[in-house]
Amino acid sequence: MAIKILVVEDDELLNNSIVKILRSRQYIAFSALNISEGKILYEKEKPDIVLLDIMLPDGKGYELLPLLTVKAKVIIMTAITDRDSKYLCYEHGAEDYLIKNFDMQELLYRIEVIKRNINQDELKIGDIFIDIKNQRMLCNGKSVDLPHSQIELLKSLYKKHKENTYLSKDEVLPLGKGEVDESARVQNMITRIRKNLRYIKSENVLIETIYNKGYKLVVLK
Repeated sequence: MAIKILVVEDDELLNNSIVKILRSRQYIAFSALNISEGKILYEKEKPDIVLLDIMLPDGKGYELLPLLTVKAKVIIMTAITDRDSKYLCYEHGAEDYLIKNFDMQELLYRIEVIKRNINQDELKIGDIFIDIKNQRMLCNGKSVDLPHSQIELLKSLYKKHKENTYLSKDEVLPLGKGEVDESARVQNMITRIRKNLRYIKSENVLIETIYNKGYKLVVLK
């Protein structure tokens, strides 16, 4: 998934430079020069990351933090170096605090760190997409909510798939807490996931039973 980044910075030259570099690195970047524009673009584009200046023409950038940090990761970019400002931003949910004049390579590195964390919230397996954060599986325009145990089982199956092996029954058992008894636990979880895969009409993701051993995720070509 392409990462969307909103740059809220009133220095137009710096703003344009950052946006240009981000786009050259295959990020989808948007530019705002003040808080008002930032709010509009945030609501419209729903960015994953926001690069936010503090001193803006129509207010202080940290006033936006309660809105932005609901769904986006925020990196503060500012010339303000005092600890109180830094602590205030962190208390309101900022992920990072970068002092101007920063090196562009350092900015890209910090974005990359956040990007890795964002990508841990999603998983693409064959024709299905798993939204780990919102506990949902999607395919062909259909979606189904999944309990935490099924999300964890799919993650474990996918890890074994990449290792070209299967997930043993003993490895599945701890993921299925709450079932009636130990013997039914594994089969119940696998049955539910298979049912959900059929519901969203996945065409190339299967769970194969390895007799007396465990289960293997199969992604058809």
